[in-house]
Amino acid sequence: MTNRHWKKRTLCLLLVAFSLFLLIVPVSAEDADPMPSMEEAASVYFYHIESDRVIGTKNESSRIGAGASVKIMSGLLFCEIFENRMNENVLVTSQMLSGLWGHRMGLQSGDEITVKELLYGAVCASYNDAFYVLAHTAAGSLSAFVEQMNARARNLGLENTYFTDPAGLDNGSVTTAEDIARLSMKAYENRMYMQLCGTEKYQLSFDGLLIYNRNAMIASKTTNAYHNPNCIGMSAGSTKSGEGSVVALVRKDGETYLCVVLGARETDKTEYSYVIANSLVKWAFRNYAYREIVSAHKSICTLPVTVSDLTEEVGVCTHDSLAAYLPVGAEERIEYSIRLTYSELEAPVAEGTHVGYVAVIYEGRVLGTLPLYTSAGAERSSIIGSLKSLKALTSSRPVLAGIIFFVVAVTAWITIETVITVRRRHKWDKYFSQKIELPPDMMRRK
Repeated sequence: MTNRHWKKRTLCLLLVAFSLFLLIVPVSAEDADPMPSMEEAASVYFYHIESDRVIGTKNESSRIGAGASVKIMSGLLFCEIFENRMNENVLVTSQMLSGLWGHRMGLQSGDEITVKELLYGAVCASYNDAFYVLAHTAAGSLSAFVEQMNARARNLGLENTYFTDPAGLDNGSVTTAEDIARLSMKAYENRMYMQLCGTEKYQLSFDGLLIYNRNAMIASKTTNAYHNPNCIGMSAGSTKSGEGSVVALVRKDGETYLCVVLGARETDKTEYSYVIANSLVKWAFRNYAYREIVSAHKSICTLPVTVSDLTEEVGVCTHDSLAAYLPVGAEERIEYSIRLTYSELEAPVAEGTHVGYVAVIYEGRVLGTLPLYTSAGAERSSIIGSLKSLKALTSSRPVLAGIIFFVVAVTAWITIETVITVRRRHKWDKYFSQKIELPPDMMRRK
């Protein structure tokens, strides 16, 4: 064999060995595609709505400056208060505009604008002056509206949240990513709010102004590097100190994620709130899916069978399947907790007999529970059944009591009869053992 042929043969053997190695050694998709970094944010809460599953968190219960996330509460209250007042005209006053700074639509004292256009300016474009004017219109003053915001926060169970301003301009508002997620789910239920916060752009009649959604994940401008075509709404903004917040709802193929990013670092070229939110949802869509973790008619365990000369045990299985929203490779970490209502079955046993339940557990959380049934039947043995019935009969308390009574009665009767017989025999033995002289007349007769 030439040296050239030897090299080809060696290379082929190496390729075959490597192929076998790939088949034998499992590759974990999760290890190869870890969750994106959340380092640049102070607090994160990442949640899958349909499965009610928290996918990832960071300091989700830690209090932090609320920033622009307060606008979700303001926007939700506006939608509830003005639901049937959309065409109402509002006269802007100087008091309504007091203390404003930042992102504005340009409202001035004396302007007249409809509630509907103010709502689009506030919830869609996140204009601070629109928030202030609506707050005054809704409650009569800024402070009165803030009281309504805090009352609603208590009503929703947001225990770590306190608002001081309807637009996030005051640094006194505090919250947690967990609280904002709960608030966002409430806003998600409001159809009007979702229409407003999910609109990409809207043409106002006020000054002919064309407004764009402030959330860069929704606005699809050509210069927007953070646009996500699957984002359906919520809120975004930044503080004076340069910290950004994003609350985004992203839906694809019927799966919806809520991502809350608070206190994210911002630089001249990068807004990490958007980077983190986009990275998390893209990672989740790649790695998570609904997976069948228990198939229909899956064999779970067996149960012993008594009173049968042909069957010692029957299989126990599920009738239905169970699917859960899980990451790639999660099937290997699924655990089962079995609860059987019988320790053994007595024949005859019918196929499909309900015998208990199985709980499917992943990382300590119950994903679902399925009833368990026998996968086959078992016939009863007539001989074993008769013996078992006899045993059961003789071991029952009434029968045992009867037997004991009978034995005691017979024993007592025998004892009494024996004593009487012994006494009688002793009497006759004594009688016949005495020597009695016959009377003279009897002696003569003899």
